[in-house]
Amino acid sequence: MIGWSKLISETKNEILIAYSFEEDKNCDGLLSYNKINKEITIQKKPQHKEWLENLFICPLRYRIKLGMELNKLYMIMTG
Repeated sequence: MIGWSKLISETKNEILIAYSFEEDKNCDGLLSYNKINKEITIQKKPQHKEWLENLFICPLRYRIKLGMELNKLYMIMTG
């Protein structure tokens, strides 16, 4: 299974990431990552396949740790 993510904005305390799953690369879901407490909060679920979110969060945390470029589309392998 594949997820897609794109860094939308980054501040001192928060990162906003658009995301979607499988063949859908439009990244219509939105989540925020709090840099202070390391929590991810879903702001908007993607149009399709939201059941994959639990599989997506752990590999996404690793991608965040490695760093992300603004507006670059990243493939996230979910398992």
